[in-house]
Amino acid sequence: MEEHIKVSKRRFLWDVFMCSLGSYGGPEAHYGVFSSILVQKRKYLTEEELTEMIGLYALVPGPSSSQTITAIGYYVGGPLLAFLTFLVWAFPAIIIMALVGVFFTQISNNKTWEPILTYLPAAAVAFIIYAALTLGKKILKKRYDWILYLIMLGLGLWLVPYSMWVVPLMLVTGGLISLFPYRKEHEKSDSKLKPKWHILGIVVGLALVNELLRINLGGAFIWLYTSFYRYGYSVIGGGQIVIPLMIQDLVNTQGLITLNDFLAGYAIDQAIPGPLFSFAAFVGSRSFAAANYSLFAGIIGGLSIFLPGILLVFFIFPIWKKSREIHLMKYFLKGVTITAAALILMTAITQSIKLPVDYVVYLVVGVSTLLLLTKKIPAPLIILLAALLGFLV
Repeated sequence: MEEHIKVSKRRFLWDVFMCSLGSYGGPEAHYGVFSSILVQKRKYLTEEELTEMIGLYALVPGPSSSQTITAIGYYVGGPLLAFLTFLVWAFPAIIIMALVGVFFTQISNNKTWEPILTYLPAAAVAFIIYAALTLGKKILKKRYDWILYLIMLGLGLWLVPYSMWVVPLMLVTGGLISLFPYRKEHEKSDSKLKPKWHILGIVVGLALVNELLRINLGGAFIWLYTSFYRYGYSVIGGGQIVIPLMIQDLVNTQGLITLNDFLAGYAIDQAIPGPLFSFAAFVGSRSFAAANYSLFAGIIGGLSIFLPGILLVFFIFPIWKKSREIHLMKYFLKGVTITAAALILMTAITQSIKLPVDYVVYLVVGVSTLLLLTKKIPAPLIILLAALLGFLV
């Protein structure tokens, strides 16, 4: 985005809200929505810049898609707009999932919502495929790019199922491979990195305070809040990765919520647009269903899990913005970008394989992908049509 272009902050936040309404599934599906609305339609940033952010925040602990869209807000209008972007993106889902937790007894006995889930996974896969196609088209320019892309795709298909740490390791490796041919170049740069160390200090300080609260005060509410904050700074990869940790900690160890309630709430979360980390709001409110502050517990729990990751955006973004001006750093970021695009295609392949063997499901994937590529139908409408199709078929 050029410096002289003035962006209406109200319009931008409305577009972020549209992204929130159209974002189902995991981060990879969200990136397809970001590309469709914020890049292709509104041109707030380029596809290359978006892919760099995707790669960068895949390396950073926290909810990667939420961090990416918050960073886009920072890029468009500074820290205040970044904060508002996060609220517009995440808060609706947090409120909805907290309310679901409050009224879960009534909801769990009502089967009318189940058809909504039928074809939403297929639509989410279409967004992942769309992101893979559009990102690949933008960044794969040379033969070397294609070679690195295909190698990382193969490694991703092979290694990612073994550990969540494979993803950040691959991103760094891709950056180093891209940088290697230019390692002997020297340059003088006026771009001095000035990290906001106080932000990092806040993240670490809150972590230490939380651990002291757990040791000295205890209590179910303190344990829940501090657990969510701990997830927020210890998980790399987004909402899907944090679920096993929650089951082990909140269900098996602390016993704050039953496994049946946990899994049922997680299924509902797949039908709610927005970030998957909002599931923490359901766990929070459901864990204190008998208390008169269950809604408050849900909202606090939802915000707690996001807090460290979003604070890290304010620490990382200025570094990214300055580092892009350094010649050698551009080579590294290019490799990270290509690897991120390969991992998105990997996700498109693996998630397509996991879909039910049903010609209607495949038809939803194909039609949704074509509609996204034509850019004639808004992303939220595609999701709405997929949800309605569950009632009709």
